[in-house]
Amino acid sequence: MMTIYFSFEVPMKFSSIILSVSAALFAGAVNAATVTLSPTADGDVQVHGGDVFNTTDGVLSFVQSGALIRNAIMEFDLSSIVDTATINSATLTITLTQFVSDLGSTAAIDLFAYNGNGAVDIDDYDAAGTQVADTTTPTGGVAGDTRSFSFSTVAPITSALSGNLLTLRLETDNFATIFFGALENTTIDAAALTIDYTGPSAVPLPAGLPLLLVGLGGLAALRRGKGA
Repeated sequence: MMTIYFSFEVPMKFSSIILSVSAALFAGAVNAATVTLSPTADGDVQVHGGDVFNTTDGVLSFVQSGALIRNAIMEFDLSSIVDTATINSATLTITLTQFVSDLGSTAAIDLFAYNGNGAVDIDDYDAAGTQVADTTTPTGGVAGDTRSFSFSTVAPITSALSGNLLTLRLETDNFATIFFGALENTTIDAAALTIDYTGPSAVPLPAGLPLLLVGLGGLAALRRGKGA
């Protein structure tokens, strides 16, 4: 009885293809994404005109009126953004609870950012931070109007990614008063931080991938047996 053996050689080029396919399947893709975050904590802090820390009335305010100075504080959880992400842009949006008051047609907006520590308290009044917006907003308006402030630098967000917490502080001057929704408000939205970033994300594995890998492994074994 004659026995016939079939054999074939897996070309070197094919082993390179195997490596390329494996790398493409398992490597994370770099994707652009946008996330909008609500504060995990907020409050307003006043030290000029009497020490006051408020978190419970549903309204945040930042004020400068003579001896009265009050700042609004918000902390955000960044854990949904991978630490190695590239932050492209960021915008803070607030929703007014009443008209914006000032002596002129615009009110000054100063926005500072720094690493959060898990709490919003009176120490945030003058905590060291990076100014990320120096702009104005029109006076007037009504409850429900939104005002948005774009970051001039996103460096503080990048810095805060490893610790997952970012604190923002809103200040004003020129005798302005701005009131906006806090977390406890049931009719006016709380502040929203929108971050556009680019970062890695896992690629879903195809359902047939295990079978494909078994086949590739078999071909590799055949090639090793041929070379033995």
